[in-house]
Amino acid sequence: MKYSVFFVTFLFSFSLTFAQVSKQSTQDQAPAKSAVVVKKVAPPASADKAPNKQVAPSNQKKPVNPVNPVKPPVVPPKNTPTTSVKDITGYWLTANKSNIIQFYKVGDTYQGKIVWVRNNKDKSGKPLTDINNPDKSKRKNPVVGTIMVTNLKYNTKTKTYTGGRAYLPQTGKTFDCKAKLIKNNDAIEVTAMAGLSLMSKTLTWTRTTGVPSK
Repeated sequence: MKYSVFFVTFLFSFSLTFAQVSKQSTQDQAPAKSAVVVKKVAPPASADKAPNKQVAPSNQKKPVNPVNPVKPPVVPPKNTPTTSVKDITGYWLTANKSNIIQFYKVGDTYQGKIVWVRNNKDKSGKPLTDINNPDKSKRKNPVVGTIMVTNLKYNTKTKTYTGGRAYLPQTGKTFDCKAKLIKNNDAIEVTAMAGLSLMSKTLTWTRTTGVPSK
């Protein structure tokens, strides 16, 4: 009987001791809690989820305003001449509209050549020749191509062309002459003089574009 009581007492003590050891072992094996507190940071809002904000692409270039913008050239109307001839060079239709004289510059003087004759045929149908020329060697020369005006010089003080000589194939005679531009350089007054300007005649020639086409 005593043996039985002793055995039960021993068994109870052993169980209690084993339970305490097991509890302690369990506590030792449990991981210690970290004392560091980690704060959760919310992820940044995506551009797709922010309807009120527009994100410009990084590679987009900003517009640059030119410092000195280039203005388009001003084009004059087609019916307005872009240049104006300031001297007597060019083509001139005589007062009776029967000849065209071309003036051109030679050195510091101007001379005029007959480049067109309205009726340039003789009775036989051949081109007119300079039959009235005092120089017999030139009487077979065509009238077209004859130098009619020579040695005109521009006088800056009087704004006239003076000191010239004018030859008329119709008569074969040569006169002193002078010329002056009028009507905005679109017309010219040609004055032929005989003697000491006691006899003179002034005719007005008009500027033209050239020789009429055949």
